[in-house]
Amino acid sequence: MTQWSGSDRGQTLSAGEWTDTARILQDEGWLLVDLCGLDRLGLSDEAVETRFEVVVQLIHHDKRERTTVHVGASGEPPTVPSVTELWAGADHMEREAFDLMGIHFEGHPNLTRILMPDEWEGHPLRKDYGVGKVPVEFIPQPLLQIDSAGQSPNAEGAHQAIDHLGQGSPDGGEIS
Repeated sequence: MTQWSGSDRGQTLSAGEWTDTARILQDEGWLLVDLCGLDRLGLSDEAVETRFEVVVQLIHHDKRERTTVHVGASGEPPTVPSVTELWAGADHMEREAFDLMGIHFEGHPNLTRILMPDEWEGHPLRKDYGVGKVPVEFIPQPLLQIDSAGQSPNAEGAHQAIDHLGQGSPDGGEIS
């Protein structure tokens, strides 16, 4: 591919094609807007060979165009080349995709967790990540006490006058 055209919107690329294509896009003036991981587990699209992919959103201000590129992440662990050399803003986005989805970015200068603690096991946004692995303690909250002025859901119980807009008087007096 020597030039990126408007008809290339929504392209799906292999990881091997991504580095050269990203360089062409950057040379043509495309800017990185967003990069995230996608787990395709359970999606019924036989045409896609990889479970994981990286979805990249780009914008070209001069052309007033946006485009999306899907990059298949194959292997175990799923891996694609890093584009931090081309777009510095990809640094934290690639780390987030690594942290939450387990997608590795080959050539990334600091591929470490960014949201989860370092000792966290697994990648919580994967569709096969066990739900309920982290126990959640539900603490009962005290009920609303409506015995004092201003605490009742209706004006009479609150001992406060309310106008036609539902506004109460700060001193509880008559509103005209």
